[in-house]
Amino acid sequence: MDNYRVYLHLDLIEALPRRSAQKRKILNFMRWLEQNPFVPGDFTDRDASLRAREIKVIGDYAVTYWADHPAKAVMIVDIQRAD
Repeated sequence: MDNYRVYLHLDLIEALPRRSAQKRKILNFMRWLEQNPFVPGDFTDRDASLRAREIKVIGDYAVTYWADHPAKAVMIVDIQRAD
């Protein structure tokens, strides 16, 4: 399978944790998604258009993403502290 591309908005880069170990885990997960775009998250929700989005908890953070399979892309749409 061809690798997918992972995309995120610049604002989300600022949402990444400052701690390097935590940041590294999130970045490693994003790299892993390039080769494993079908992986389910820990939770699923739906956006306003009813698109299913996966939520993966990584340490103290939740990363929300969805795969655009025709475009071979994974869209990271949110990174925030997990409650």
